[in-house]
Amino acid sequence: GTGMGTWEDREQIRELYARYAQTIDNARYDEWLKCFTEDGVFESSRFGRHPGQEGLRRFTAIYKEALAGAKPIHMMTNISISVDGDRATGGCYLTYFHCKDEKGALSAVGHYTDTLRKVNGEWKFESRQVAIDGALPEH
Repeated sequence: GTGMGTWEDREQIRELYARYAQTIDNARYDEWLKCFTEDGVFESSRFGRHPGQEGLRRFTAIYKEALAGAKPIHMMTNISISVDGDRATGGCYLTYFHCKDEKGALSAVGHYTDTLRKVNGEWKFESRQVAIDGALPEH
């Protein structure tokens, strides 16, 4: 195949990328967990590796604490996806803002490297690895 998949596959995957950002940014952690397969893994240069739903749930608690009341904004751009049946690989750029006391600051830029799997007709992340290409000094 060409790696294109169907338009429906691609649209569902784009929606997943958006949902990932919207749920974590609004502390809707139970919904964020559903962006991943049962055996899903999240890995970050800052927070380490968190496998499986239990590991992912523990990560959300660590992350919430690290935010210390700030609201994050994950902007995912330049999404690129290659689909092969019920599996896909993807990636995107990350622009990460930190908002507190009505002040917003660009905090980091980076990129994600992803593998995805279609489970019962629904696309989910099997693994997400985020790398920070540049962090900005804390304001």
